[in-house]
Amino acid sequence: MSNPKEIKKRILSIESVIKTTEAMKMISIVKLRKTKDLLTKSRIYLDHIEVILLDLLFTVHKKDLEKNQFFSRKKGKKLFIVFTSDRGLCGSFNSLIFEKINFFFQKEEALHKECLFLSIGKKGFDFLCKNKKYNIYKNWIGNDFSNREIQFLVSELILDFFKKNFSEIYLIYNCLKQSLFQEIVVDKFLPIPITYAVNFKKNMSEISYILEPTKKKILNFLIPKFLNSKLLKILLESTIAEHTARMISMHKATENASDIKHDLILNYNKERQTTITKEILEIISGLESLNKKK
Repeated sequence: MSNPKEIKKRILSIESVIKTTEAMKMISIVKLRKTKDLLTKSRIYLDHIEVILLDLLFTVHKKDLEKNQFFSRKKGKKLFIVFTSDRGLCGSFNSLIFEKINFFFQKEEALHKECLFLSIGKKGFDFLCKNKKYNIYKNWIGNDFSNREIQFLVSELILDFFKKNFSEIYLIYNCLKQSLFQEIVVDKFLPIPITYAVNFKKNMSEISYILEPTKKKILNFLIPKFLNSKLLKILLESTIAEHTARMISMHKATENASDIKHDLILNYNKERQTTITKEILEIISGLESLNKKK
């Protein structure tokens, strides 16, 4: 049987754990609300700029699109941008992404030489460093950065893409499909597929833009803004999935700690009761021995 003092210490430590997990849960809830508000605004902006871009693409001939560097297909290495968290304690948020990467590349080892990786988040960078078979393109970037930093990152990616350092860019991130269900999405970032405009059905008669100075310059100005807003939206979706996973894991941790505390309190009461019973028996036996001597 355990010592009541040791059980009491364990109860106090469990109470501190409950306070910590409950505080982390509340922090995740607050951050989740803020991020959802930002995602709603970014989606509105992305939808509007996407409609303008698709309308513009309808006025451009397919051959001209093939000559454009944003749409042209090249041969070379592929870059995979992995969105992970900076901290742990978020359930299977990071492990699902790592399993997806391992599953995708475990069949063909030759793909490792053709692929480069850029991690947005410390956990992804640690994972790529441990697995030396994955070639890191650049150092990790924290997943908490401003619009200016996103624009700088996108501009660097576009320049490297134009320099033919890699032929394609893919984004691997967690997307919250339902309130509790997460799905790993692999989305193509560059080059933009020419069929992207074909899927958007619209009558040519509805388009009445007067374009100045040229369609090419407008496309080159509009596409980076579209890529910025797309990357921001995906980053916010990944952040929402992270905070949701952390909120759920901290809620479960709080419940488990509360159950352990309940069991410890029962054990403490039992041990305390047995100790009191032993002391009473010792007193009674002492009294009986004194009476016998008299």
